[in-house]
Order: sequence, then C-alpha cells, then structure tokens
Amino acid sequence: MADAPSKFDEGSPTDSPSSTRRGILGATAAALGAGLAATVLGPAVIFVAHPLRHETTSGSDDFIPAGPPSLFTTTTPIKVDLFADRVDAWNRVVQVKVGSAWVMEKGGKLVALSTVCPHLGCGVDYDTSHNKFYCACHKTWFGLDGSVEEGPSPRAMDELEVESAEKLVSIRFRRFKLGVKTKEPIG
Repeated sequence: MADAPSKFDEGSPTDSPSSTRRGILGATAAALGAGLAATVLGPAVIFVAHPLRHETTSGSDDFIPAGPPSLFTTTTPIKVDLFADRVDAWNRVVQVKVGSAWVMEKGGKLVALSTVCPHLGCGVDYDTSHNKFYCACHKTWFGLDGSVEEGPSPRAMDELEVESAEKLVSIRFRRFKLGVKTKEPIG
C-alpha cells in the first residue's frame, strides 16, 4: 500500500504563501543588515586604508627658512634650528623641529653642515677655543670645512643644500645613513 504524501515532504512542487513571505522577510533582513554593515564598515575601511593610498610622511624635503642673510655674515659657525610642518599618516604637527645646522660663510657663499655626527648620530658642537667642530660621544674632531681630523667618524660632516635669497636663507634638511663612508640620504 502506498503512503499518501505528507505536507512535510520536501520537494513539494508548490510553496505555501507563508514560506514565500518568510523568504522575502529573510532576504529583506539580510539586505538591511548588509546595508547597515556597509554603512559602518565602509568609512572605517577607507580611514584605515588611507596611508596605503597617500604619501604618509612629509615635512623636511623642502627648503626650510633659517634666517636673514645678515645673520650669517661671519666665518664663525652659527647654529640654527630648523622647523617645519610634519605630516605622519593622520597626524599634522605644525612647526616641529626637524633638525639643526651649522651655517657659515666660506669663500663668499653660505655653507650649512648638519649637526648630526655621521658616525652614530650624536650631536656635533662647535668648540670656540679650538675653532673646530667636536662630537663628544666618541671624541671626533671636524675641521671648519666638516672634514674628519681625528676620531672614528667614517666621513666628513654632511653638507646640506643652501638657498640664499635677498631677504631669507633657506636650508634643505636631510638625514643620511650613519656609520657608512658614503653620504647616502635616508628616505
């Protein structure tokens, strides 16, 4: 004797009206949920991915104002601190110190030397009694032209680009690899 088909059998050719309503409600809820998730996650993904699509650091590649030309009329080195706006990923810092330079006149033109010792990055000072530059970390002496006179520094002090206009002297501050014989810019 054959069993009569039950209303619970799968694969029935027609769906009841209540099951299609449930399907529509389920699809609507899923679409609303996906839209809500996209509304929240879309901006978050854009915010997090921003550094991947844009230059994330800047601030010291341009010339930075150092002062008026009258400040540097002597052959004695003058130390200037260089300030620029920095952008790092999402942060913008206005007028942060990016470095320092020793500036002096040599042969009618201005010369700027980085205050960062090429040996291990310590600060280079000017010793007025010896009329030389001196790095106290490892006792390196540099001449007024930046050349190594005594000590472990592998190269001379790093010379920086100077741009001198009628009313303003500007310096392009750069950092260089430490502990190597050649002057290699970082970044």
